[in-house]
Amino acid sequence: MPEIQKLQPAEAYQKVSEGAVFIDIIDEEGYSVVAYDGIESTQVTLLQLLEKLQWMETEPFYITGGYDETSGFKAANLLHHQGFENVGYVAGGVQAWFQEGFQVKYNVNGGCGTGSCDTGSCDTGSCGTGSEEEDSFGGCGGCSCGH
Repeated sequence: MPEIQKLQPAEAYQKVSEGAVFIDIIDEEGYSVVAYDGIESTQVTLLQLLEKLQWMETEPFYITGGYDETSGFKAANLLHHQGFENVGYVAGGVQAWFQEGFQVKYNVNGGCGTGSCDTGSCDTGSCGTGSEEEDSFGGCGGCSCGH
């Protein structure tokens, strides 16, 4: 079984532009103060990711990222041990993403307090898992605005 790939932000961005699925791991309360931007992503907690595994296709390359490197690694490790072979995580998390010049978004007051939710795939109610069955399963359920 291939190993989990530790990807620098530029490598992760390139893979997403080539079709990789990006999963942004948020805290257990269901929001993120700082999130990845400029790419299509799905925001979930680790527990929500575990719940969604049964609907996720194993074929795409999955990249996980979080506020720090640890949360992205934990999610990638979870996927890897559940049989997903094409998995990587963002080295340094969203902090490194920002330091390398990639876009981030700040959710003032934890996201929903602003009255807007510009979270990419969540605007459509689609989780971007690659599975129509899961994408129609009530929206993302883990976006910073609670979609």
